[in-house]
Order: sequence, then C-alpha cells, then structure tokens
Amino acid sequence: MIELECVRLASDGAGVGYHEGKATFVPGLLPGETGLVQITQVNKNWQRGKLLELLKTSEESLRIDPPCTVFGICGGCQLQHLSYPETLVWKRRWVEDSLKRIGKINLEKVIIHPTIGMEDPWRYRNKARLHLGEEGRLGYYQEKSNSTVPFPDCLLLSKSMNSWIKEWEKVLVSFAPDAKAVTFRENSQGEGMLILEPLPHKAAVTELKELLNSHQNRPKIVSLWGVDKQGIPVLLWGKEEFREKIMGLSFQVSPLAFLQVNPLQTKRLYGTVLQWAELSRDMVVWDLYSGIGTITLALAGQAQKVWGIEENPYAVKDAKYNAGLNGLDNVEFIAGKVEDVFQEIEDRPDLVVLDPPRAGAHPRVLERLIKERPEKIIYVSCDPGTLARDLGILEQGGYQVKEVQPVDMFSWTSHVECIVLITRAETRMG
Repeated sequence: MIELECVRLASDGAGVGYHEGKATFVPGLLPGETGLVQITQVNKNWQRGKLLELLKTSEESLRIDPPCTVFGICGGCQLQHLSYPETLVWKRRWVEDSLKRIGKINLEKVIIHPTIGMEDPWRYRNKARLHLGEEGRLGYYQEKSNSTVPFPDCLLLSKSMNSWIKEWEKVLVSFAPDAKAVTFRENSQGEGMLILEPLPHKAAVTELKELLNSHQNRPKIVSLWGVDKQGIPVLLWGKEEFREKIMGLSFQVSPLAFLQVNPLQTKRLYGTVLQWAELSRDMVVWDLYSGIGTITLALAGQAQKVWGIEENPYAVKDAKYNAGLNGLDNVEFIAGKVEDVFQEIEDRPDLVVLDPPRAGAHPRVLERLIKERPEKIIYVSCDPGTLARDLGILEQGGYQVKEVQPVDMFSWTSHVECIVLITRAETRMG
C-alpha cells in the first residue's frame, strides 16, 4: 500500500499519480487528491491500484457524490464522482493530448473548441444492451468482467426504459431463461423495441407472443426480435417498422443497425457537420461508414449528389429505404467494406465525410482520400486515439487539421465524440 497524489486524469477516467517515478493509475482518485492505494497490477513502466481511502481532497474539490447506487461496480460510467463541467474540461484535454502525442499534430495551428455538453446530462440513452445473470436479473457487465451488475434505476436511461427492464426480467426468467443478452431501444416517440440473443426456443416464442397479445396495454413496446445462430434478426412479435426522427428527417432503424445513442447531442453533432460542410448544389459528397444514412440524407438536402458506403447490410437496406421515405433521389448507397468497394464511386468528391467505428479508418481509405485530394474532409470520431493516428496520416499526405469540436455524447463516461475539419494544404511551389 502507498500514499499517492493524483496529478491528472487518464483517458479512461482513472486518476494518475507517480510513485518512485512510475505512472500509477487509480480509478476514483481525482486531481489534487491524495489517497491510500493498494497496488493491484505492476508493469515495467506503469502500475494500477485500488483506492482504499481518501486521505486529502484538493482545496477546490471537484468531487461530487455519485447519485447512482452501483457506480464503481457497474462498468457503464467512469466519471460520476467528478463535477459535470469538469468532465467536459477533461474530455477536451484528452483530445488535445491524443492529437499532440499520437498524431504529432501542431496544435498552434488548430482551433480546439470547448466540449459541447448537455444542459441535463441524465436519461439521454436510447439504447441499452443488458445481460441476464445467474440470479435472473438484467444488468450491465462489471468492468473487465462477465459478472452482471443489476441496478434499481439506471440514470442514463429513461424512466420508461427502466420500467421495461424490470418487467422483462420477470418475463425472461419465466419464458426465456436461456437469453444471454437483451437489447432495449427507444425512439423519440417513446416506442420500444426488444432484441433477444440468442433466438428463444419455439415453445418460448409461442408463450411470449401469447403474453404480449394478452397485454395490449404494455407501455409502448411495439416489437420483439430474436437473433438466430447466423446473427440474423427475426421478428417474433409486433411491427417490423421502427422509426426515428433526426433533424426533420425520418429514419427506419433495423434491430442491428447503428444509431447514435444520444438524440439531443446527435442534433448538435450533425449540425456542426452541416455547418462546416458549407454545401452548395454543385458539390459531390462521399459519406463513408454511412450507417442508415443519417448524415448522408442531411447532406443530400443541400448537395448535388451524395454517395454513402456502409458494411452493415441491414443498415444499407435501411438507408436506401430512408432516401425514398424522405423524397431524396440524389443519393446512392453501396454495401460493403469501405476499403473494398469505394472504387465503385466514379465521381470525384468535393467533400468527404467519414464516421468510422472505434478502430478508425482503414489505411486504404486514407490512401484513397490523399489520392483523390478533396478540398475538405470532415472526420467524425468516437475514439481520440485512432482519430489522432488517422489525422497524422492525412497531414503527412498534404492535409491540415483546422478545427476540432469535442461533443459529450456519453455523459459521465470517459468516451468523447469529435468532429474534425480538415482542409487541403496549400499547394507547394515546386
């Protein structure tokens, strides 16, 4: 056991101090505080510890009492012990640090805006994937564990979704005890979708249908799905249609398609993309990793032509349907991995928007962008580390990072979303 003073926060939310020159990571410890720490993991250049007792708080303590009863056990949130304005400050710092340390970006030439936060950073999530524990309770996995942590009320989910969770715990124990995971989705109209993994047995499906049909007053549950052994979603009960409204557009959302989990912040995120895009009716746009077409269709309303590429076949099917649903005929979607199929696009882009998964953009995608040399690239990222890596490659290829806008899409967690404006560097005179 050691006494450790915390000097900063790591990008996973853990406090960082130095003991005998070695970086020591301690979840729950905040900058300016000193704690009694038990070392639990030792590596050559760093170690991890567990906070046993808080010995001293900072003069201007940023600590608050976490309102969640399972904070520190459940792996969902990392920052509920830190004041909300301060979480926004640290998320901006983590982005800065990644760009400088990983991407080798010269920050003197970059505007990094303050993180866009929420007025009320609670009950914002429209999706939760929970696991059924041995005791028949639904919960999140404990961090770095497969142990389920049940909760009385998840403060990131709406009250209606919490009530569905409690109700379905009892249903699953009785009718589908083999369920490993249950995903709850809720749209802005308050309608709910449930997805069971794996697909329940036929007898269980029959019983579930009878139960749902006999309780028509169930609060807004409109569809029940299962996922078979091939990973294909199967409609078990209710309507296939599940729609969401974003920035005045309507979107059909398949059970396994990606959708941003924070509707309020999604509007701010996409609004910034459109503002920086500065679109005109003569522009051709590529939207890479386009999902169900949320950004694609928003761009299409102001551009000549927009191409979307997405690997998830269910999302592509949704995207094509959504284009027709919104009366947009200047969009075209291609199904497949971006790095494999984007040679099918013949139009040269004036603007490229890319919103890759956490792993970042494939190297071949970045190579193609450098070759095509669009005037402007807008990169939407959910991982500052892979973002910084990709921005470093683009800068080496003749581009310059201009502006960065962090957005708090996942309040009280260590995750931060970023929008980055990248422009073609001035042509060098040779």
